[in-house]
Amino acid sequence: MTSTLPPALAALVAELRRISPIGSALALLGWDQETHMPPQGAGPRAEVLGALTEVHHERSSADALGERIAAAEEEVAGGDPRWVALVREARRDWERTRRIPSDLAQEIAVASSRSLMAWRGARAADDFQAFEPHLTAMVSLKRRVAEALRDGDGSLYDTLLSEYEPGMSAEVFQGFCDAVKPRLVALVAEVAPRCARVRTDFITRDHDPDRQLQFSRDVLTAMGYDLSRGRLDLTAHPFCTGIATPHDVRITTRVDRNDFNCNFFSVIHEGGHALYEQGLDPEWSGTPLGAATSLGIHESQSRYYENVIARSEPFWVHWLPRLRAAFPGNFDDVRPEEFLAAVNCVVPSLIRTEADEVTYSLHVMLRFELEHALFEGSLEVADLPDLWNRRMKELLGVEVPCDREGVLQDIHWSMGAFGYFPTYFLGNLYGAQIDRAVRLALPDLDEQLARGEMGPLREWLGREVHVRGREFPSLELVREVCGEELDPLLFVEYLEEKMARFHPA
Repeated sequence: MTSTLPPALAALVAELRRISPIGSALALLGWDQETHMPPQGAGPRAEVLGALTEVHHERSSADALGERIAAAEEEVAGGDPRWVALVREARRDWERTRRIPSDLAQEIAVASSRSLMAWRGARAADDFQAFEPHLTAMVSLKRRVAEALRDGDGSLYDTLLSEYEPGMSAEVFQGFCDAVKPRLVALVAEVAPRCARVRTDFITRDHDPDRQLQFSRDVLTAMGYDLSRGRLDLTAHPFCTGIATPHDVRITTRVDRNDFNCNFFSVIHEGGHALYEQGLDPEWSGTPLGAATSLGIHESQSRYYENVIARSEPFWVHWLPRLRAAFPGNFDDVRPEEFLAAVNCVVPSLIRTEADEVTYSLHVMLRFELEHALFEGSLEVADLPDLWNRRMKELLGVEVPCDREGVLQDIHWSMGAFGYFPTYFLGNLYGAQIDRAVRLALPDLDEQLARGEMGPLREWLGREVHVRGREFPSLELVREVCGEELDPLLFVEYLEEKMARFHPA
């Protein structure tokens, strides 16, 4: 309990909590920018974000904070492992911030806000050239960040990747890809032709948007998402953000009245993120123990709920009758096996966020390949569209008709989030490993899901994953939770078994 901390550690926690509200304000402004801000507010908003980022940076890198960290290190040495972890992570954050000049942090905040707005316009107009100078600027700025942060002659890209997944490297990540990619490609080739014969007409019927949102809210509530501490709003690109974790955690979605999957699985995905944020220990809010381990672990939770749980047969034993009741006539003629085959179809496609569970990781591998090349100097921004289109054809066998459905489709690069994409694939790997541990602990999980009971699952994940905060790095957390090292082949074995069940030869 923070009320019984030794004095130096208590002083450190108090200082971290003095800084934390500024981060919350930045998160709130970012959420508003994506949901409710009028278009003409973009320029002034960029200036506000830049000014507030400068204040946050100055406080997060202050000498006084470093002194509190040093005093706490001496005090907790050899003591409570969680206290040691808190101080370790506080030092990591402080040293990282100290290495980035304040004016650079402010410049990035302003540039990323403007770049985001430019990306939106370029995407709508299918005009990569209009976005190219903004993307070039973001690459240059993030290069400067990586040069400031890296140790010795370390890789620029590894430095950026570690910002999202501490301790991960391009070499290790590439090894995971190499282990999985051949079997994924073979699985797509095997299953996609069968899926071409699967009935999916009911997915694209006219589904009232308000009914879609209400049905999604019903499932979110059953998952354990606390709407007294959260919101569900509409935006172009679904996301989850913790404004004041775990007390204010918001998610967004988009709705297509002719695509049931678009809204529903986005909401479940973001709901998985939100459960993680709401499951963090409020006793440690504002400190590293009240923050998520990494984005890879975050993605393990969202993709686990979206794919392993919400595309499973037991889940729909409970929810399919309720879906029929929510959309009278739209699903009445659909047999359960037809519905499950449809929501587990393997169809190589253009858009990552709409990709099926098998092809999704190949989309991520493409983005990793390209951004890694950008920072290693073997690829120029101007050459991105052509290489993107060629590699999409080679990996997934699809022709890219326009940049809007190609290199302009994702928001991440416009914000300078280079090194982020690998966390999606890592989330798949972590999730498959965690699922094995879940089923050992909850052997009747399928029966619970068939009864609509998701409380025990949320409680187990909360206890084993969420509440730990940043006590362990990702791979150590997986080992701690699962009792074994990460095995990337568990993920592809799970997919092979699942596809054989839903799409037999």
